[in-house]
Amino acid sequence: MDLGLTGKVAIVGGGSDGLGFAIADRLLSEGALVTIFARRAEKISDAAGRLADKYGEERVLGLAADCSDAADLDRVTASTVAQFGPAVHVLVTNDGGPPIRRIDELTDDIWMQALARHFFYVVRSVRTTLPHMTTEGGSILNVVSGVVERPAIGMAAPVAVWSAVVGYAKTLALEVGKHDITVNTLLSGFFDTPLLNKTLGRQPELSKAGLGVGLPMGRIGEPREFADLVATLVSPHLKFVTGVVAPIDGGSSIGMSGSLDSPSTSA
Repeated sequence: MDLGLTGKVAIVGGGSDGLGFAIADRLLSEGALVTIFARRAEKISDAAGRLADKYGEERVLGLAADCSDAADLDRVTASTVAQFGPAVHVLVTNDGGPPIRRIDELTDDIWMQALARHFFYVVRSVRTTLPHMTTEGGSILNVVSGVVERPAIGMAAPVAVWSAVVGYAKTLALEVGKHDITVNTLLSGFFDTPLLNKTLGRQPELSKAGLGVGLPMGRIGEPREFADLVATLVSPHLKFVTGVVAPIDGGSSIGMSGSLDSPSTSA
């Protein structure tokens, strides 16, 4: 199916690896023109180079930028319109996650950094991008964690900050719908990304296989599976889908797999 993204301009945060890279790759495969950015210059240069080799240098722009810096976000948008033209059709906000700490370990500095990097990042990205969307319409897609719906010990900062993103996005959807702009939020579950590998490196008692065992699908997800849904949601063909907050998690949000007579649940 042609998703109607040929020639559309997209900005994808956290595009140097993981879900962000997979999303950029998927949008490019549909004919989009894509800017990716991330903090580390070497990593974003390598990622942009790999995408350019695959899809052509003229369709990919890689920028080193810090999502917690308002000036950097303004620069990303300005560089995108300078490279691809005045319209931006797709904005994907995506960047790691707030630190995992117990509540009594969360200082004001940690809270402020989490808010800047994950909440104000979304607010500022929308602010700088929206003027370039209102003429032709577009789509804003926020990637946050499924812990918003399933809080856990140590996850106070992620839950609080991403819950703010969810509330902001719902209100934004109400305000920009008249401009033919959709706003949706995806709640990510476990996907095979460098971020997950880093987390597992700090918790050797966990493994990818172990994480997948309890999921209804019996495995964790591949980044391309997440990217497939993103490409569909930002397609011009789905203009009546907005304000959605949807878990993409292999079914873990509806319950864990297993039977009453399995060893883990039997008396």
